[in-house]
Amino acid sequence: MIVTYFTAFAPHWQRKRQLRHASKRLLAHAYEALESFHRTSAHFLPQAINLRAAVLMMRSIIKEMDKFPIYELDDQGSHSTARRLVAVSTTLEGACLLLDDMASRLGSDQMTEDDRNFMRGWIGERLEAVTAILAGRPLQRPDPSDFIGGEFRP
Repeated sequence: MIVTYFTAFAPHWQRKRQLRHASKRLLAHAYEALESFHRTSAHFLPQAINLRAAVLMMRSIIKEMDKFPIYELDDQGSHSTARRLVAVSTTLEGACLLLDDMASRLGSDQMTEDDRNFMRGWIGERLEAVTAILAGRPLQRPDPSDFIGGEFRP
């Protein structure tokens, strides 16, 4: 009886373990894509092709995350791997939107230092958010009263 039980559920357990490992790999790839672009963009003034290459890399990870069967994962709570996958995928998509817009505005020109610093700051904030998501730290929404006259005052 015990052998039958283990024989019947071994493939199911194996699939769950494979899904957990695959989800962790996807999250690591997403972090690495943001971190790599953020780190390397400090050393040069990007052109549109550099931004499009970063977008291509991020979108390939987003596509893999979108295909991932998140509802087959065991944990479905508020800090679950499934929610982390969705949150990180959405964060990457936001970064892609910014980089796409900047690439279309650049045309064949090189980015200015001010634009690069703005872009790196924005990507850095997304990187911090992804780091917090992966670490399991709760994210807090900003208090609307902190926004006075279009400025954020913590």
